[in-house]
Amino acid sequence: MTPVGEGAATDPAVVRVRDGLTAFLRAELASAEAVEVNDVARISSVGNAREPWSVTARWRRDGRAHERRAVLLVKAEAGQLETGLASEFGVLRGLEGSGVPAPAALWLDETGEWIGRPFFATELVPGTADSRALRAEAADPAMKTVALDLARAAARLHGVDWAAAGVDCLTPVSPQEAARAQLAYWEDLFGRQRLEPLPALVYAFAWLGRDPPVAERVSIVHGDLRFGNLLHDQGRLTALLDWEMVHLGDPIEDLGWVYRALWSPARSLPFEEFLAAYGEAAGRPVDAEHLRWHRLFSEVKHSVISLTAARSFHDGRTHNLRMADRAATVAPFMARFLELLPPC
Repeated sequence: MTPVGEGAATDPAVVRVRDGLTAFLRAELASAEAVEVNDVARISSVGNAREPWSVTARWRRDGRAHERRAVLLVKAEAGQLETGLASEFGVLRGLEGSGVPAPAALWLDETGEWIGRPFFATELVPGTADSRALRAEAADPAMKTVALDLARAAARLHGVDWAAAGVDCLTPVSPQEAARAQLAYWEDLFGRQRLEPLPALVYAFAWLGRDPPVAERVSIVHGDLRFGNLLHDQGRLTALLDWEMVHLGDPIEDLGWVYRALWSPARSLPFEEFLAAYGEAAGRPVDAEHLRWHRLFSEVKHSVISLTAARSFHDGRTHNLRMADRAATVAPFMARFLELLPPC
């Protein structure tokens, strides 16, 4: 992630973050002295659910100086997702030491008391989230390596013993109900967020509900695993980001999402090679029909995310113009759903 430059000392947003985080750390860090926060800068890879800032925190404790360069993820106004921070923070805490390339979780404020909105902080990991190379006309060898790293990182994530890791912030689910539970979650959201009937989506939910797959195992599912939600540096993956949709479920769900056309690295690494690398790292192949269901589900899921964004703008809960016309994406997503359907 790339800071866009430290804001002026009089910028109200910079002052709010700097002073609020300083006060928070004075309360959070027991017996710490000389707490200060500097180098406050917005990060250019701004998402829709989090407002990211880079900061440097310094303090003294027991006669020793401490310094942490961190990313502060501030909950944005209403938008395309209805998520909290505690689950994301708890999963990152649980993944420490697991070998999954995820930033270490540092501090959490769910109240919004300190800087006006809830936030959590993670360590600052080197790398960029720039995915422009995916849109280049020619294949990029560096992107191929990063994509292979992503396949192996996904397998590593899905192999984590989440119970042993102390990840108790996610709702448990059985292998038999993993896919059905996610389908029900997004169908409920669809019913609450749509502004028109959208019969194509009604049909899609009905089709998916006829025969949801049974998961081979229940894993931590990232929920938004893709290029754009990772950092890479010198041709290697350094961190998986944006865990706001994390949940326990069918690991194949992540594979149904990762190569969608909007962010696919297929030019540099064909999907078949990605799946082969994943299967080798996971110790089991990926069943084609199981994957098909989740690829179909991903088009429905993204449609509902778009409808949630549009509804937030329509209801005046956000003034982010990126949300205003998001419902227009539903038609191409549903066209892709129909393309992916198995032959009659």
